[in-house]
Parts: sequence; C-alpha cells; structure tokens
Amino acid sequence: MASKGTEGFGNIAWWGFSPAQDLQDLGKELRLEKLTLSESAESSRDLNVLLVGAGDCRHILKTIAQSYRWHRRKINFYVVENQLELLLRHLLLLHIALEPPARMGLQEKTELYLEVFGDALVREQTADYIRTKATDFIKLITDADRLACDMPLVDMTMLKFRERDAMEAICKFWRDPEVKSFDIAKFWDARQRRYLEVRYDSRKNVYDWDRTMKLHEKDAKILHGSEYNRWRESGVAFQVREGDYTVGNRTLASGVLLKREGERIPARGYWGDIATGPFISHGLESENQDLFKTANGLHTGCCSFVSEYNLLAMFHEILHKERYVPPKEEKDSGEKKGATLTEITEEEEEEEDEGPEKPSETSGGGDRGDGTAKEEDQGLIPCPDFKVHFLPLNACSDIPRRSKYAGLFDVVFFASGMVHGITPELNATLADEAVIIVETAKYLIDLRNEQLEEFGKKVNEMAAAAGWKPISACDFTKDVFAKYQFKRNS
Repeated sequence: MASKGTEGFGNIAWWGFSPAQDLQDLGKELRLEKLTLSESAESSRDLNVLLVGAGDCRHILKTIAQSYRWHRRKINFYVVENQLELLLRHLLLLHIALEPPARMGLQEKTELYLEVFGDALVREQTADYIRTKATDFIKLITDADRLACDMPLVDMTMLKFRERDAMEAICKFWRDPEVKSFDIAKFWDARQRRYLEVRYDSRKNVYDWDRTMKLHEKDAKILHGSEYNRWRESGVAFQVREGDYTVGNRTLASGVLLKREGERIPARGYWGDIATGPFISHGLESENQDLFKTANGLHTGCCSFVSEYNLLAMFHEILHKERYVPPKEEKDSGEKKGATLTEITEEEEEEEDEGPEKPSETSGGGDRGDGTAKEEDQGLIPCPDFKVHFLPLNACSDIPRRSKYAGLFDVVFFASGMVHGITPELNATLADEAVIIVETAKYLIDLRNEQLEEFGKKVNEMAAAAGWKPISACDFTKDVFAKYQFKRNS
C-alpha cells in the first residue's frame, strides 16, 4: 500500500500529473536539425522516444496530432509502465482516438475518451464499448498478425508471454458484466474514508480547501468547485453528457497485495489517485486562450471544458492534418453570442459522416454492392509514420543490457512516480545529446513545498550521477518539468 504521505496518490497512476506535450516541440533543446533532413525534407533518421510511467497516452496523442507541423519523420514510442493494466488502457485510449469518422464522430469520440479516461462511473453504452473492445483485444494480444493488421500503430512483440497471458486475463475481467465483482463506488468510498480519517464527515470542506489552497496555488485556478467536488465524492470527473453514470469503469481496476495477519493477500479494487484528479493531462493548458477568460477575477470556463476542447482539437488534427479552428462568436446582437462545444462540432461531424457513405471508386473488400463499405470493415485512422512499442514491466533495468537499444533514445520522459529508473546504466540506451524530461511532483497535493524541494534535490543528484546536465534551472515547487541533456564523451 502507499505510505500515509502519498495515500491520495495511490499505487497506480491512471493519468498523468503534467499537461500533454508535443515531444517534437523541444526546439533548440533537442536540436532537431541534427537529425539531418534529406533533400525531400523528410528526416533520414527516426525519432525514438522512451516514456517511463507516463500513466496515459497524452504525450503520444499530442505528438501524433501535431506532427504535420514539423518535417515528416518516423517516430517510435517505447512505453514502460509498472502495471499491465496501464498498457491495456493505452491500447484502449489509442483505439478510441483512432476510431474512423464512419463509426464515431469527433464529439462522440471526445466524450467517450473522457469517460474512459477519468470517470470511475460511466454510462451503460460506454461500458458496452469497453466490453466489446476487451473481446477484440484478446485476439490482438494473442495473435501478432491480427494486431499488425487491425492496429498497426501498436507493437507488443517485446512483451513476455506471461505478461500477455496476464493482459488476456485482465481483458476477460473487463468484459465481465457482473456488477458485484467490481463495486467501484464502494472501493472509492473506502479509499476516501481511509485517506480522510476523522475529516471524512467534513469532507466537503476538505475538498474546497484542497482545491483553493493547494491546486489553485499550483496554477490550476481554472479547476471549478463543482467538477472537482463531484470527482472527489463519486469519481466522476467529466460528466460531459446528460445520462446515468452508474456502471463501474473496469479499466480503473487493479490489484495489490495487502498485509493481513502476517500474510500477503491479493485484492482487486481502485488503488489510484483520489486527491488531484484527471484534470491535469488535458485541462490546464490550451492553444485557445479564449478558454481562460475571466470575469470578476474568476474563470468563466472549467477544466472539463478545456479538456473537451483540447481532445477534440487533437482528434481533428489527427484526422485532417490541420489545426482545429472553432467558429467565431456571432457579432450580431440578434444572434446568439456563442455556442457550446457540442453545437460547434455537430455540423462538422455531419460532414465527416457523409464522406464514407458516398460511393468510392477505390472501395475494397468491404464493399456491400451499393458502393459503400460495411461499418465494421472501416479500419482505424492510419498513422504510418508512428509506432508504439509496449515494453516489459522490468524494461528500465533490462534494456541497458540489450544491444538493440544501444544509443537509441533521443527523448526520454520520466513520470514523477518512476524517477527511481534514473540510473547511469540507462546512458547505454541514449543517443548523443539526448534530452531527458522529468515530471516534477508539483500537482501531488499531499506534498508540502519542502518535500517537493527534497524530491527535486534527489532527482538532480540522480541526474548528476548519470552525467546529465540541466538544460535550465528548475524550481520543483513551481515548474512542471525538469529538463536535462546527455552528452556522450568521445
């Protein structure tokens, strides 16, 4: 179990505690020009990224979404997590993000993603989607050829057989319709009682204190009381559509070993974050600064709305390879002054849905005879320049000994909960002038400033022991990332 100081953080990071980043947008720090460009303006060298404990696929999605803004190059993501449930969540969220417009419009995709990503309780139709995909994923996990055909973005060949067997068992749990086998509402309340102890009866005041005196002080002032309090009370962070959120989100289930009478007993439940929330990954930053307007010193929007906009914009960019530009407000006083995100995207979705239904001269085996393809035959949105490799759980200690990873990684990302993987041995896998990005513990609200400073001191010591030089000074109480560079001695 987590120590008392990190009880709110939990044992597993279902979501990240830093905003999504385009990993190519490192400018002169990465010196992308050294990854030489050919005359065709295409990179002659792949960009290889190692993600250690990211918790979700936010960096992958944003990097893919904004890749058209850079010279074309192939990018390989290597993903290391400390639990197999997280790898399956990566698979599910990536699958949602790449659903074709014939099956799912942008608005529906965004809502589904947010539910699966951050809600402990989901709608029945979302639970049905998870069950269906769990069955499909069993086939992908057990058949490499099927995976290469149906979801070529992902590569699982590096996983061990026992890890794939365990992932298959998790998928079978996901598709179990029996409610009593995973009562997340009961688990959530038990975690809150353990975490708050004598403060439980006055928990509403605790929620307000944590939001205004901790998260707001950490530059999360757009986090609204209603969304944060709802999440702390019930686990539902993104209630983006009217409906009954009553079914447990089984993708948030994991197991731990509990000590009881001197013995270790396995227990499945909800062992993730119950203090900060899933608002950081997509809800604090955006290219659209209109989302952060204030009135009387208070934000008119909230993290849920920013998250919804950011994801919709990313999905639009993945599909169309162009920036998402929302319609401007009508200036005529006789017309309505604005539109909800749902209204903004309805017309766009209708246009997308019309495309695949028109007869195609190049339609393949999915043609029904009337010139249209079967919905189930529509493949995922293609991403030919990208590959996501799932690595084994012990990869950080294992890959330095394997020659195939020697000098491979140009960018390495460490989540705050996985900094113990920073070792001199990892240098064998780093490319010359590789950039290492370390997530600070800024948004872990259980940690005081002096603890954050101590955390930063230890990270700097580990980086120095590995021979990494700071790119710029980092204040671990205020900054979200610490950046280092590795230079191999010639």
